Amino acid sequence: MTPLRRFGMVDFVLFLCVLALAGGVRAGYLMLAADNGRNAGPLVVQDVASGADLQQLINSVKDNNTFVSTAPLADGPEKTAHVSPGYPYVVGMAARFIAADRLDSTVRWGQCVLGALTAGLYYLFARRAFRSLAVGTLAGILCAVHPFWVVDTAAINDGTLASFLVGLSLFVGGRAAQTGGPFASLLYGLALAGAALVRAALLPFAFFALAWFLLRSRRMPSGWLGALLSFLGFVIGLAPWTIRNWQVFNEPTPIVDSAYLHVWMGNNPSANGGPVDVEKLTTEQMEEVKNIKKQPERYAHLGRFAWDEMHRDPPAVPQHRLLAGLAFFFGQREIGPEHRVVDAAAPSDSAEMPKELADNYEGVFLWTVLGVTVLGLLGWRWSYGWRAESMPAVLAMIWIPIPYVLSHAEALSGSRLPLDGVLLCYSAFALLCFWPGIRRYLLDGAKAATSPAR
Repeated sequence: MTPLRRFGMVDFVLFLCVLALAGGVRAGYLMLAADNGRNAGPLVVQDVASGADLQQLINSVKDNNTFVSTAPLADGPEKTAHVSPGYPYVVGMAARFIAADRLDSTVRWGQCVLGALTAGLYYLFARRAFRSLAVGTLAGILCAVHPFWVVDTAAINDGTLASFLVGLSLFVGGRAAQTGGPFASLLYGLALAGAALVRAALLPFAFFALAWFLLRSRRMPSGWLGALLSFLGFVIGLAPWTIRNWQVFNEPTPIVDSAYLHVWMGNNPSANGGPVDVEKLTTEQMEEVKNIKKQPERYAHLGRFAWDEMHRDPPAVPQHRLLAGLAFFFGQREIGPEHRVVDAAAPSDSAEMPKELADNYEGVFLWTVLGVTVLGLLGWRWSYGWRAESMPAVLAMIWIPIPYVLSHAEALSGSRLPLDGVLLCYSAFALLCFWPGIRRYLLDGAKAATSPAR
């Protein structure tokens, strides 16, 4: 294996530069376009249709340390597990110590810090995974200025936190798999559990990333200890919420009980790759579901409707999967009549859009999503020789999209945000493969390289 360059002064200075650039860009957006963090800004990249439900959950955590809201198909507020608990709990617990009029702005500035740290984590991950300071630096810069992440800093939503936890998982997992260490192994398990708790769709990625690490640990000195600690970290992270769900529903529900709800959204006559309102149920189906009082059983019943629809119209199944895949990578509206991957917020809910932003944002976002997708997939292919060192990113490329492809993506680009950091790392790899001085080193892979990383 190519020896890793020692983390010296140059590496540290570049790390600080990435943090400063990422923090400065996000802070500038909050100050110039989001009224110093007091509103959500003029642009949104995540679906905000569930904003009222999120606020209800945050208030429930803040006031009573419960998880209560009016879930889809419910007659009224009830104890629920239809959404991931991570983000509502983080904001709800913070609301206990922060005045209500300062809560949103504090959360946004906190996300500014998390966004900067996320760019730094991808700098560290890419530097280690590809044994190249150049790839790490370029990946950090791309993450620092990524417009989707910058805009999402002002959203009271889970995109920034989920992206941070995926980045933390990749960096810690890559480091623990190469150098071992009990703390890194434990943190890896906790980071994977945290990512799954913030977004239940990340649970398959977390499971397979943990399984890979357990297998990889067999080849490391005292690897059994690292494997044990990572497994314990993962279990400890998920156990409290799983126990809570058992107490509420009397059945094992690791994170959410709404998986079949989302399967139905992706497999019904109205499915278009994005979310579908439950009002699309027929009158008979609605009455049948409404009579079921237990939430997990209510949503499980929707799974039967989805299965019946698959049997009724088999050719529609691959069509729905294709639409869901396109919606995941390009945003559902990109394949619709509006041809947009980002929306402008209502003027009453946001600051006035600066003229420079209004004139250029659509082109910037469209070119970004096209470039990141094409270069990311190209870099993923070209980095085959580094697959062992970058395995957490390889697993992310496979297992983060799959739950959305099998069900549905969000209306905009929120479902893709945690994967964007991985795509940006591969984009940096692909771009540097066009550079004559480093091309051969990167394309030859880890086994062929014999000198320290550049």
